[in-house]
Amino acid sequence: MPVWQKAACHDGTAEGVPARQYSIDHFPNIARLLTATLGFPDADEMRGVRCQHAAGISHIATANSPWRDRVVQTARMFGVGTDNTVTACDPMHGNYRKPILRPGQAFHLARNWPRDAFLAAEQLGISTRPVLLGPVSFLALCGMTKGDSVGQGLMRLLPAYIECFEQLNNAGCFWIQIDEPILAHPGLPAATLTHMDVAWHVLSEASRGTSLVLVGGSGGFGRHLPFVLQLPFGGLHVDVVHGYRDFPYVLQHFPAHHWLSLGLVDSCSAAPTHIGMAHGIVEQTLRSHRPDRLMIAPSGALSDSNALTDPDITNVLPQKMSEIVAVASRRTIARRSASIRDFCENDIRFVPCADNSVRH
Repeated sequence: MPVWQKAACHDGTAEGVPARQYSIDHFPNIARLLTATLGFPDADEMRGVRCQHAAGISHIATANSPWRDRVVQTARMFGVGTDNTVTACDPMHGNYRKPILRPGQAFHLARNWPRDAFLAAEQLGISTRPVLLGPVSFLALCGMTKGDSVGQGLMRLLPAYIECFEQLNNAGCFWIQIDEPILAHPGLPAATLTHMDVAWHVLSEASRGTSLVLVGGSGGFGRHLPFVLQLPFGGLHVDVVHGYRDFPYVLQHFPAHHWLSLGLVDSCSAAPTHIGMAHGIVEQTLRSHRPDRLMIAPSGALSDSNALTDPDITNVLPQKMSEIVAVASRRTIARRSASIRDFCENDIRFVPCADNSVRH
């Protein structure tokens, strides 16, 4: 069991584990609030893993490709030829390469990149959280021929996902992150939600002892949030920066025994996070949620943003990682000295108001 998970099972530092192994030497009051990243797309992913680990990040995502390549990479992973792709635009996430599926497209696990990335990090002594694109989101973002449907494709695709999960289980993986970007689309048909419900129950059964973390798309879940909360996940990521309207409902309805990941650090802007006000959000959440089931995270995948240029990313990523760890520190919780106006002017898009409301 990785050190950070042992620490999550106890009040304070894990029994028998030196504090320095939990990266608390520089942040001694992190206890019971865990940190997390949603991904670090980089040509040298292991460099990113080491960088996050050194910063004190405890839940480190791996096998996370940039959005523009995500669908194509998943297609190759499950044996789909990608010579025939077109440029498409997702209304919530921008342009990406769209594979075109053949009629009755067959799927098989051609290569398990999430497992490979997990094992590469394990060789560094770091346990990570592999990222997969959800099967329904994948099919919905592909081009399908006339006569085929997401429901039909899902029945052919799920066995390949189950094989992927089995290999991750056998590798000793504790967490799997499933990205469902289409949940950011407000107008999903009821059939798509039914397919997703079926897929998540199948994947939950296949995951066995591995916890599944559900991550939605940019801007939160919106009208789909009640549906999302009944899915069989082990943890849920809520983007409080760009999906701030979801936050009141989550506070009221999220089960306290589940893992909750709060996206409090804006991953799409170089503007610094207001640590004091973010601490206020954490304090508000802890009134109804277990502190040993709470993770502090960026709003979305680090460096996976069209708003940041390459030089910006080089300079901003260390800043963002240090902000994540700083927000997770219990040291200054409840010391909210800045005004709401200061918080808004800092280019952060949420402010804490009453216990059950969030306003822009």
